[in-house]
Amino acid sequence: MSRLLHSKSCQIRLTPLRAGVYKQSQVVQPDRGNDLEDRWRSVDEIAEYLGVSKDTVYAWVTGKGMPGHKVGRFWKFKRQDVDEWVRSGGAVDADAGKQDE
Repeated sequence: MSRLLHSKSCQIRLTPLRAGVYKQSQVVQPDRGNDLEDRWRSVDEIAEYLGVSKDTVYAWVTGKGMPGHKVGRFWKFKRQDVDEWVRSGGAVDADAGKQDE
């Protein structure tokens, strides 16, 4: 009967050869689902994702309520939260629709 060892990054299936001696027979990557998509992102990553500058991200966080969390001296973001904020109109420039009179 084989044994399955678990770690954070993979699962290793061990097949017994003799008492107390096992041979690695298969490495199975666990289904991580959306773990990588759900990670916290930096200002640089969010700016690149949205196609704006880092200064714009900082302005949106402080002036327009862009969802982010300060971790120490760094801002961190969940992509899903930012996507919802953009879809709800949070990134709309209030002056964009106005014409000079």
